[in-house]
This record gives sequence, C-alpha cells and structure tokens, in this order.
Amino acid sequence: MAELIQKSNKTSITVNVLTKKEDGMFVAHCLELDIVAVGTTIDDAQRELVSLVCAQIDSAFSNDNLDNLFHPAPPEVWQELFKCKEQIERKYEIRSEFKKKNDIEKTPPWLITNICNPEANLCHA
Repeated sequence: MAELIQKSNKTSITVNVLTKKEDGMFVAHCLELDIVAVGTTIDDAQRELVSLVCAQIDSAFSNDNLDNLFHPAPPEVWQELFKCKEQIERKYEIRSEFKKKNDIEKTPPWLITNICNPEANLCHA
C-alpha cells in the first residue's frame, strides 16, 4: 500500500467506462465504481463522469477509506463492456482538493480510462 500513498508519475488508477445513448441522452458508466453521469453529448457525459470519479478517488485516498472505493457495476453492464472490440485509453490528472497531511499527497496523480463507445463503432452491442 505504501507505493500507492507515495505520489509519483507512475502511480495511477485505471477504470473501464461504458458510454452509450439512452432516451436521447448520453450515459457514461464507470464500471469499477458504479458511478454514472449523463450529458447531451458523449463528451459532456464523459467529462462529467471523469470529474465524479476523480472526486471519489480523491476522497477515498485522502480519508484513508479505500475499503469503500470500489463498488462494481452489475454483471449485465460488464457483459456489455466485454462485447467491445476496441477501447480508447485516456489519461486524466487527478488534483486533490483535500488538505495534504504531513506534506505527502496521498491521492494518485493519474486516472486512466478505457472507454467503450458503441456510438463511435468501438463496441458492438
């Protein structure tokens, strides 16, 4: 666990994101944390989801609450992701909003998302 607490450019958390259109809105779903965001465009939904995921990760690490970080999505959502032929990997910087304890930043600096997007023909349903 010490390697996760020490901030470095090599430390990251990787999550899978399923993005699809439902009822005229785009829905982005982080499968490891079971967090969902919606938007009028794919980019809006994904941007909102990344913001929510980064906040959740920051809160969990900053408050030593890793036991409650991961809540996997239901199996049927994972099955949709497993149908993906290809995924896009994106890297986002996580900026901690919490006060650092002893000048050591606990939150990993990077979030890596593997995005499956059926609307862009990266995934078959």
